[in-house]
Amino acid sequence: MATLFHFQELLRQRNIIDRDQITVELLRIHLTQKAYEQKYNHLQGVDEASLYELMKETTEKRLGYFPGDPSWFYELFQAGKEINFIQALKQIFQKDRSGVMVSPAYLVDYFSRSLMDGHIETVLIAEAHKHLNGLIELIETNLDKTFVLTAEKKWLAEVLKFLFAHCNHVEVLQVSIYSLLPLDQEFDLIIAIPAFGFKPEVNTERFMTRESEGIAAENLLDWLNEFGELQMVVPARFTFSGGSFAKLRSWILQHFNIKSIFTLPEGTLRPYTGMKTYLLTISHQAVDSIQLGSLELKKGQFLPRVQKEIFQEELEEREDWRIELLLADDQEDLLGGLAGPNREVVKLKEIAELFRGKSIMKSHIQPGEISVLNISNIEDGEIIWEGMDTIDEEYRKVRRYALEPGDLVITCRGTVNKVAVVRELPKKVIASANIIVVRFSKEVMSEYVKVFLESPVGTQLVKTFQRGSTVMNINPADLGEMEIPLPDIEEQRKIVEEYRKEHQLYFETVRKAKERWEKKRQQIYDQLLD
Repeated sequence: MATLFHFQELLRQRNIIDRDQITVELLRIHLTQKAYEQKYNHLQGVDEASLYELMKETTEKRLGYFPGDPSWFYELFQAGKEINFIQALKQIFQKDRSGVMVSPAYLVDYFSRSLMDGHIETVLIAEAHKHLNGLIELIETNLDKTFVLTAEKKWLAEVLKFLFAHCNHVEVLQVSIYSLLPLDQEFDLIIAIPAFGFKPEVNTERFMTRESEGIAAENLLDWLNEFGELQMVVPARFTFSGGSFAKLRSWILQHFNIKSIFTLPEGTLRPYTGMKTYLLTISHQAVDSIQLGSLELKKGQFLPRVQKEIFQEELEEREDWRIELLLADDQEDLLGGLAGPNREVVKLKEIAELFRGKSIMKSHIQPGEISVLNISNIEDGEIIWEGMDTIDEEYRKVRRYALEPGDLVITCRGTVNKVAVVRELPKKVIASANIIVVRFSKEVMSEYVKVFLESPVGTQLVKTFQRGSTVMNINPADLGEMEIPLPDIEEQRKIVEEYRKEHQLYFETVRKAKERWEKKRQQIYDQLLD
């Protein structure tokens, strides 16, 4: 019996190991097989030369030139003609990080159930290959609807055309959702999981953002009909990043309606990405309220858990769509409580420069004069200067990452949020890429901001800017959007002094308690020997 392993071994002998090319050659076999059966009505006694000529005639315009002679193609054909193409495709890309197959079957099933709405007749599935874990079932159980499937790369479009060649209600287009779409109809439903954090080479004047997910959203929304909805999976930063993303969110609220924002469970899109992700549903139709909550996996199905409903006006009043804050019962107390007498509310970027440290590889660590501040060098809110890794590099080349007295440092990766202030600088130290440095430009006490960031409110606010799920990932530009209460300098000093005093008292109390315990414990041990 033919196996995918044997087929791959034949390709590997010719140094064809790329998953994309393996898929292309398997598709070539199946297209040739189909053409041969249509021409001769059988596969018995296949002639090597005729098969080769038919392959070139049938596939080379679609898939490119075949990298071999008639004899090798015949051998490859015999090895691949009985392999189930869709099962092989899933096996080849089962641990895909490239973005060919992304959506798990239970997410595709959720989209499929969305199609049951009676008014949906036309559906656009952008980059449809990402949903191959359940796409065939979705298409074949909705014969009363018409589908347009897109793929940016030619070979992926050809894969979709082959899989759905028998479906009269399916059209496949090779187009990019990151440039102007040459479509000739609008849709009742659009489904998309765009690329995250990619900067396409497009006319930046046409789109509000340069990021792939922002371009895709703006692009696809243009093709909703008057009753249409867009269901789109987006990374966390889509909901809170400032600048162009803030402009895009404002534009969406002006021209469309947010129907729901659901958090996807951690790991939904792994191994493609570990980012925190949300499913946005955006409608052309007015909605009574916006549903907020999460999608939960129960018995193999994604089910929405609505935790709260808000009005569109509430979202319009905000600069971001941070769902953690929107879901918080004490949201008004949390945000409203920041302001007060003699205390303005400012964004960090308005009072400081924020930058990430330098990426340091293990191979860079060696004896040198420049020390590197990493996560492990921050303990109990203090920088431990001893035992730091060092690098041997010219200072001028890394000076942009150098710490200065008064800097506030905060971890931006890892699993624990740590904050410290550079009170002294006993040596030349640069920050690693796991650290964000906050350098204040106005009359601000770093110690005061540290106290706020370590407070329950500050900690909760920092978490709302995390792009990662389990493993923290915070971008300096995102953190710059964080609002903090800023009293006058005298009030800052008063808060800091009180904090220092109580902090010192705490440590002194702990020290004395430890000394007493060690003394009493030793006395008890001594009694055992009396």
